[in-house]
Amino acid sequence: MSKSKETPAASGISRRNVALIGLGAAFCIALLVNFVVGKMSLRADLTENGVFTLSDGTKNILSRLDTPVEIRYYVTDDSKTMSPNERARAQRTSDLLSEFVRNAPMKEIETSNAKGEFEKKKVKMLTVKKLNPEPNTDAEDSAMIDGLRAGMSGETNNEIYFGIAIQCLDSVETIPFLPAKPETTLEYDLARAISGVQGGTKKKVVVMTSLPVGGGFSGNFQAPPQQPWMFYEQLGKDYSIETIAPTVTEIPADTATLIVLHPFDITDEGQYAIDQYLLKGGNVIAFVDPNFFYARALAQGESQVPGMPPQGGPSPSSDLDKLFKTWGVTYDANRVLADLDFGSEIIRRGNFSPTFLTLTRAALGSSPKDPGLTDPMTSMLNQLNMLTPGAFEVSPPEGVVSESLVLSSTNNELVSSFDADPTAEGGSDRIREKFQAFGKRRPFVVRLTGEFSTAFPDGDPAKAHKDADDAKKDEANDKTDKKNDEKKDAETEKKNEKEADTSLKKSTNPGRVLLIADTDFIYDANVVRRNRIPGLNIEVPELLNENLTLVQNAVEQMSGDPDLIRVRSRTGVSRPFTKQNEWYREAQQKYAKEVAEFSEKAKEAERKLNEIVQKTPENIDQAMLSPEVQAELKKLQQDEVEFRRRQRELQKEVTREFRQKLATYKFGNTLLMPVLVIVFGIAIALIRRRRIAAR
Repeated sequence: MSKSKETPAASGISRRNVALIGLGAAFCIALLVNFVVGKMSLRADLTENGVFTLSDGTKNILSRLDTPVEIRYYVTDDSKTMSPNERARAQRTSDLLSEFVRNAPMKEIETSNAKGEFEKKKVKMLTVKKLNPEPNTDAEDSAMIDGLRAGMSGETNNEIYFGIAIQCLDSVETIPFLPAKPETTLEYDLARAISGVQGGTKKKVVVMTSLPVGGGFSGNFQAPPQQPWMFYEQLGKDYSIETIAPTVTEIPADTATLIVLHPFDITDEGQYAIDQYLLKGGNVIAFVDPNFFYARALAQGESQVPGMPPQGGPSPSSDLDKLFKTWGVTYDANRVLADLDFGSEIIRRGNFSPTFLTLTRAALGSSPKDPGLTDPMTSMLNQLNMLTPGAFEVSPPEGVVSESLVLSSTNNELVSSFDADPTAEGGSDRIREKFQAFGKRRPFVVRLTGEFSTAFPDGDPAKAHKDADDAKKDEANDKTDKKNDEKKDAETEKKNEKEADTSLKKSTNPGRVLLIADTDFIYDANVVRRNRIPGLNIEVPELLNENLTLVQNAVEQMSGDPDLIRVRSRTGVSRPFTKQNEWYREAQQKYAKEVAEFSEKAKEAERKLNEIVQKTPENIDQAMLSPEVQAELKKLQQDEVEFRRRQRELQKEVTREFRQKLATYKFGNTLLMPVLVIVFGIAIALIRRRRIAAR
C-alpha cells in the first residue's frame, strides 16, 4: 500500500503562505548577495574595447612604483549640492581609483616607527584618501594647499569641489576639476600624473617654427595674449619644451625630440642643423603642408584679397627640399590630396569636401600586419582629421627603413591648392567633375628609421657662404695690393686648416624621422574645443579627434614613457556611421554627374549666345532680344529648373533610404530582447505544463 504525499494544506500551511515565505526568502537572498558583491567590488567590463578596464600601460606604470604615492580625492559628497549625474560621475571616479589601488603592488620599504626607528615594512605603493571639503574644515584647508578651488556645478549652480591631487614625497600634481570625460581619458590623466611624480628630470622637446605655438603677444596691444597651442601645452606637462627659429645653425645638444612645424621660411643653415642632429641619432617629427588652411587665421590685422594667399601671415606652403631629396622622399609642395572615400561634409556650409578628410581605422592599413595597425603609436587610433593635406612617396636609401602609418584610400588624386580650399565657391564641384582616381594609396604619415647620409656633403652652408664672401674680398684686395700676396696665402692656408670641415657625413647612431603632410593636423581649431568651467578660471579641453594623441604617442615613443602610449591611445572610441557616409558619397557621385551634365549644357548655351551676339556687335541689345537668343535663354532656364527638381528628388530619395534602414535597425534592436524574453517565458511555461501533466 503506497503512502500519499503530504500537501501544504495537510501540514497546516497554505499555498499562499508558502509563496509569501518563498518571496521573502528570495528578497533576503538578493539583499545578501548584493551586499556581499558590493563589498567585493566585483566588476565585469562587457564593452567591446574594454573601456572600463585598466590598460596594460597603466598596469606597467603602477608595477614600477618604488616609492609610495598618495591620491587625495576631493569631492563634495552632498546630494543637495551635486546633481544625480555629478554624483554618478563621482562614483565612477571612485571606482576607477579603486581599480588603480587594486592593481598597485605591495613592496617592502624602510619606514620609521613611532620611536623614530627604521624598520622594513610591506606597504601598498598607491593609496587613496577621499575627502569632503566642507566649509571651515581641515579637508577644505588641504584642498587649498593642494591648489584646488571650488567650482560651479553646471546643473545645480552650487559650488562644489571635484578634483584630485597626486603626491609622491615633495612632488605634487593636481587635476583641479574633473570634467565629464570618459573613464579612459581620466585614466590617462591619472597615469600621467603618477608617472610624473615618480619621474626625475624632464626631457627636452624643441619645436622649430616661426608660428606662435607658445602663445604670448598677439601683435595687438588691445587684445589679450595668445594662448599656447594645445599640443605645445600638453607636451609642456611632461617635458621641458622650448622653441627655436628655422634659421638656427645648431640644435640644442640635450634635445630628446625635435619637432619641425611648417618650415615655410627655413634656411639652408636650418636644414643643415636638422641634418647634423639626425646623424647623431636624433629624433625628428616634421610637419609640412602644401596648403596650411589656417594660415589665414594667423594673418592678423592685414587686409586680405579673396582668392589669394593670406597677406601678412605665414606662407601656406612649406617644404624640406634638401633633406627630402636625401631621404628619398617625393613631396609636391603645391598640390593637395583629395580623397572621395575619406572626404567629409562641412556642417556649417552643408557641402561635401574631398579635401577635408575624416580618417577612420581604414586609413591605418588594409592588412592586419600593416604598420599602422600594429605599431603602438597608431594601432589604437580611431579617428584623425586632416585639412587640405599633401602626400608622400618614399624610396628610402640603403640603410633606411620606411613605414607608412596613415594612408589615403585608392580613390585619391592630387589637385591644385586653389580648388582644394573647402570654402572656395565651386572648388569641390570642379574636383569631382574632373576627378581621376590614382588607384593606389598614398601615405600621409611616414616613419623613416636607420642610418642616414648627410644632405650637405660640402659641409656647413653658412661656412660656404662665408668663404665665398671672403674670396670676393680677397680678390678685391689683390687688385689694390699685390705686395702682400705671400703673406695672404700663408694666412689663408692657416685659416683653412683652422676651419677644416668637421661636419658629419654619415650617422653615428641610428636616427628616426616621422613625416606628417599636414600642419592643420595640430592647429587648435581642427583638434580641440576649449570649454570654460563656470566659477573657475579653468579651461577643459574637449578633443575633437585623436590627432594630438598621435603626436603625443610619437614623442613618447621617441623620448618618453612608452607605457603612456598604451593608455592614451585608448582614450577615445569612435563609432562612425560608415554606411551613412557610404550612402552619402554615392549620392554625391550621382549628384556630381548631373552637375557636370548641366554645366556642359550651360556652357553650350552660353557659346551659342556668344556666337549670335558676335554676329551683330553694333547692336547688342537688339541681338539679346532676338527670338533665337530668347529661345536659348528659355531652354537654359528650363534645364536649370529641371536640375533643381532632380536635386531635390535625389536628396529626398537618399533621406528616405537612410531613414528606412535606420528604422529597420532601431526596430530590430528594440524588438529583439522583448521577443527573446517572451519566447523564453513561453518555453518555460510549456515545459512546466508538460511536467505537471506528466504527474
